[in-house]
Parts: sequence; structure tokens; C-alpha cells
Amino acid sequence: MVISVLMHAMAKRLEQFPADVNSRTRRYPWSEWTDGGVWEIRRGADYDATTENMRVNLHIKAKALGQKVRTTKTSDGAGLVFQFLDSEEMEVVRVSEEREPDATREALDALYEDACWIYDTARAEVTIPRRDGSRQKYAAIRFKRQIDAAREENRLVPTVAQIVKRPTVGLGHLAAAKRPDLMLESFVVDADKPYHRLFSRPTVELAEERLREYRDGTLGE
Repeated sequence: MVISVLMHAMAKRLEQFPADVNSRTRRYPWSEWTDGGVWEIRRGADYDATTENMRVNLHIKAKALGQKVRTTKTSDGAGLVFQFLDSEEMEVVRVSEEREPDATREALDALYEDACWIYDTARAEVTIPRRDGSRQKYAAIRFKRQIDAAREENRLVPTVAQIVKRPTVGLGHLAAAKRPDLMLESFVVDADKPYHRLFSRPTVELAEERLREYRDGTLGE
């Protein structure tokens, strides 16, 4: 009689979901590339997209991080040289952290608490229309994820500045509900807030402009 023995391999945890073997998508080392150093990357070795598309990718990443990036092609045109730089807001925050670490930490905590209050209050008190004509509570989940991630990565102020610079659907919902008290812009322009000084003058002026547009009924036009 032949006895078959079944061998069971032990389950193991993977660090990430395996990529499609047919996919040419690269995982870029953003934590290194965005460290403020000057980097040179080469097409074929470091990226597969066209050099112009890779340049666009760098700018998209910088915008997502609330940073700036400067880029130039290599002399032979087969690569890029780039450097990620702090946004004006991030520079202000870092200087403030060096001079007044405790006060800056308290200001950032206050900004996060106010952002969470906006999310919680809007979810409880604001409704938005469904396609079928009914209404549902407004949950700005993407906004909450953004501020949570930004706080974790110590880029809350530049992230808020980016939200102000790019009007969102959520801003339209709050305008329709006549709730300027829940608009992030109202907090950015409030000089009594401890974090007001951490925002650049252009960001504050843009927030003031958004609020004027709301009052004039021209927001989103």
C-alpha cells in the first residue's frame, strides 16, 4: 500500500501585494527622492515613462506633498535632475519649530482639532443631494484622510494650504448649505487662531478671496 503524505506549507505574511508580472509600473523611492537632495535619474534605469511624463510625475508628487520641485533635463536628454523643496508654509513651520517648539506644536494640534471639528460637524449637520433626489449626510472622508495623513507626516499646514488653493466639491457642498463656518478658509483667515501665523500671505489672501466669492454668490464660477 502506498501512503501519500501531504505537506502543508506554513502561511506567511507578505510586505505588499505582488505586482502584476505584466505590469511595467515602477515603485519609486519617494522617501529618498523628496529628502531635499539633488537627484539625477535616467530613463530605463530609474523610470520607464517618457522624460516629459516623468517630469510631470515629479510635479504631481510635489503638489501632493505640499512641496515645490525644480527639474531640468540632463545634457544628453536621457534623464532628469531634480530637487524637492519645502513650500513656503513648510519653511515657516520649520523656522517656528526651531524658535518656539512648544507653541508651534500647540498651534498644529489646534489646527488638527479644528479640521476634525469641521469634518464631524459637517457630517452631523450638513446634507447633500443624491442622484435620486433624496438627501444624505455629508461625510468628507477624503478630507479626513488627508488631514490624518498630513498630521502623521508633519505636513498639516502645507496640506491645508493646498486644499485652499484647489477648490473642492466639498467647498461647494458647504456653500450650498450656507455654512461658511465649516469652510477651512474661515479658519485660515482667523488671526485669533494660533496657527494663523504659519500660513503664507498668498494662502491667506486666497482664502479671503474664496470667502468673498461665497458672500457674492460667485464661488465656483
